[in-house]
Amino acid sequence: MTRIYLAGPFFSERQIEIIDSVEKALAKNETITEVYSPRLHQEGTHEPLTKLWAKDVYELDMEAIRQSDVIVAILDFDGKEVDPGTAYEIGVANLLNKPVVTVKLDRDIAVNIMLTESATAFFNDPEGLSTYDFKQCPSIEYTGKYR
Repeated sequence: MTRIYLAGPFFSERQIEIIDSVEKALAKNETITEVYSPRLHQEGTHEPLTKLWAKDVYELDMEAIRQSDVIVAILDFDGKEVDPGTAYEIGVANLLNKPVVTVKLDRDIAVNIMLTESATAFFNDPEGLSTYDFKQCPSIEYTGKYR
């Protein structure tokens, strides 16, 4: 059983297009049994966008990271380096010794070395996730600009 936590921003139309394409690629992968995508789990028990709601959603996401086997992280962030929440989730995954597999479509934006050197595998096309072996998590080196 391989459980995936999908980290990535979903605050603009472009971000939602990217995360949707990643969700579809992951759904095709036979080495995955479950995908937790936070954008589909924003249902805290309190009124949305309040302090209590934020705490609920944060705790749900942290528990989902703990329960996952692999983190898939989208590094694209509307022409910027990476979404701060995604960077945080990558850090948590690393502290928990979970493999991190990244997706980055925009090859013109440099990636911070803390992300390039802590991730297990890098993809520039979400479709590559549909056949990647998430049980073994083979290494795929970063090939892009460093920051």
